[in-house]
Amino acid sequence: MYFGCVKMETQSKDDSAISARIPLHLKSLIQKFVAMDTHINESEFIRDAIREKIHRDAPHLYRELFQEGKK
Repeated sequence: MYFGCVKMETQSKDDSAISARIPLHLKSLIQKFVAMDTHINESEFIRDAIREKIHRDAPHLYRELFQEGKK
């Protein structure tokens, strides 16, 4: 299923994939950061960046994520 430039796919019951177009220079920066950081790969970096953004800008949603995990 396509929504503009973002493609969303369901991988399994608990996972889904989202792809987005980014400028080449941003991808290059991400690759350099991953190489010097503790992230395993670009995907892990992006997941971590999303979690950080939600934690910073919408902490109530971030808390809900962990409350759902306890159920």
